Amino acid sequence: MNRTMMNFTRWILVSVLCALLGACGGGGGSGGTSLFGSGDTSGSGTSGGTPTTTAGTIALSLSSSTVTASAPVTVTAVAKTSTGAAAVGVVVTFSVTNAHGALSAASALTDASGSASVTLSPASGQTSGADTVVASATVGGSTVSASAGFSLTATSVGISTFSADVGTSANNKLSAYGQAVLTLSMTGVSASNPVTVSFTSPCIVANKASVTSSSVTSNSNTILLTYQDNGCGATTATDVVSASVTGSSLNASVTLYPTTPTANSVAFLSASPSTIYLQGSGLTLSSTVKFQVNDSSSNALPNQVVTLALSTLTGGLLLDGGSAAVTKTTDANGQVSAIVTSGTVPTPVRVTATLASGVSSTSSNLAVAVGLPTQLAFSLSQATLNIEGGNVDGTGNTYTVYAADRSGNPVPAGTAVTFWAEGGQITGSQLTTLNGSGIASATASFVSQEPRPADGRVTILAYAIGEESFRDLNGNNTWDSGEPFQDLGDVVKDMRFDGVYDASNDEYVSLAGTASAGSLSCSDFSSSYPILAVGADTPSRAGTCDQTWTRRTYVRRAAETVLSTSTARALWADASGLHGYCNTVSLKTSASDSGTAFTYVESYALNTATQKERGAWYASGTSGTLRLIVADANSVRLNPMAAGTTVSVTSNTDGLTATVTGGSPVASTLTATSTLISYSFTTATSGFLTVNFTSPSGLQTSYTLKVYNSSTTPSCSAG
Repeated sequence: MNRTMMNFTRWILVSVLCALLGACGGGGGSGGTSLFGSGDTSGSGTSGGTPTTTAGTIALSLSSSTVTASAPVTVTAVAKTSTGAAAVGVVVTFSVTNAHGALSAASALTDASGSASVTLSPASGQTSGADTVVASATVGGSTVSASAGFSLTATSVGISTFSADVGTSANNKLSAYGQAVLTLSMTGVSASNPVTVSFTSPCIVANKASVTSSSVTSNSNTILLTYQDNGCGATTATDVVSASVTGSSLNASVTLYPTTPTANSVAFLSASPSTIYLQGSGLTLSSTVKFQVNDSSSNALPNQVVTLALSTLTGGLLLDGGSAAVTKTTDANGQVSAIVTSGTVPTPVRVTATLASGVSSTSSNLAVAVGLPTQLAFSLSQATLNIEGGNVDGTGNTYTVYAADRSGNPVPAGTAVTFWAEGGQITGSQLTTLNGSGIASATASFVSQEPRPADGRVTILAYAIGEESFRDLNGNNTWDSGEPFQDLGDVVKDMRFDGVYDASNDEYVSLAGTASAGSLSCSDFSSSYPILAVGADTPSRAGTCDQTWTRRTYVRRAAETVLSTSTARALWADASGLHGYCNTVSLKTSASDSGTAFTYVESYALNTATQKERGAWYASGTSGTLRLIVADANSVRLNPMAAGTTVSVTSNTDGLTATVTGGSPVASTLTATSTLISYSFTTATSGFLTVNFTSPSGLQTSYTLKVYNSSTTPSCSAG
């Protein structure tokens, strides 16, 4: 028989059995409905009905059935579900039937074991008789409860006196940080009738005092404990210590008079921030200076009078926006503070805090700084002067601005510096940061890419809002009419890096937003003060100056970077030792010159068309040194190869040896370098040398040189 048929058969049997059981139900109940038709429904009994849910339970117990003022009891209720498991998180409500007992709480929450507890005490120490405590809770949707009876025994406990051995009057004060013995005298206490007494006071709560124990259980009529002053007198003239008998309304108190601790020292805590800046700088102008008064135990003392005074009034420094001195009272932490506001002169400044006793302390590390970068202290440097970027994209370089104010102090962190590049790509703006030594700088990243200037050199410009540099001739740290200064106009993006604004090539940036070209010439004090001269590294647009010292201008620095190609160009440094057909080429050493002639060495010593020698070197003996200029292949400028380019030499002739003795690898430089090649004849009288130039990217350029060992006077014929 298959599984389906078996299941169907079982269903038929179960249905028949159920029908039979229904028909035979006791108590004259309804016969139910037959599987095969209607049964007898004339019975007067009830059907099976709806199943009921069994409720949970709650049990109640007392740690003792007798409750006294000296011995409260613990009332514990345990709640369980209908399955007997702990009923967790159930709220149990407690109550006393006749109000003879007092509960520590009206309700409690069951824990992981289903238990909830409260403390039961007499409503009064003189109460006697019996009462009932009731616990109820809702478990499994039903309310369950339990109760337990208890008896109350009246006690004859009483308090006679509560006293201290010292510090109980204004004429009998407790010494600062001293101790007093407290005595609580009681009646009716015995081994069979112990009491629990708690002790507290405002100073104890504030941790300004302490007692041997905050709660004492005793079977003796006398309780002794020690009160320890922890600077209570610094905040209050009196401290009221109270004693309360647990489970009763009995209480007593004693008043102590603690002595105010003596101020022993005043300590400088902080000056925040530690650097503020001159009025008009647009930067932070004030600092909060904080002191703390301590007693002989080095604890902070409140309510102490402190006089704060500035050490200097240079430039109009102010304390709390007013005079040079102020009087303050220490707060709850024993601290006072005052605000120092800058003036017009950069200076270190100190604040002196003095107590009434004459004890004083002086602040440190607070200075008034200029804050704004000044032109002379705005410096731009680059990691590498000549990178392999003339034909390679993505070659990196970094440019770092170091900025200081006119006192040589670092400008604030977060000073914005803008960067611009004639070619390639550079980080547009960076904020200054302070290194571990507190030096301010901002660094921008650069990569080579298009556009690339024809002369293989890019101008990099950095500028920020700052002030023109000046010479302070009278020492007042402010510019006065007639004092020399560095008059700056609009910032020029000087693409030729020649210090001259050329409208056909260059761009400019005006802080004013609108340029006034030609309105005023720039004041020039460089003849008497060369340091104030402007040039290619401080590009300024003539005709946009104001002929007066300016605090808010663009300070700027420009630098030039060579984008060297990967191909080398070898040039003879000295043509006087050459023979044959010598080709010359004119290359510029700077943007403004007309070009300087150098004798160019062909890649092979012979002109293959005419079989004429080209640039052969005639030695005056069997050994010597060749000097070649290692130039970039750029046809406009005499640029160096990229930093890191290496030079090597091999001899192609037996009896002729050579080695590179200098100039490899190529240094970080803006000018073409030279390499030295030492050679020596052994058996040969002439031969060929191959010089190899390998760029940082691995590209190699080779030149073959012809060398003679001869006394023939060398000369170059016309091309």
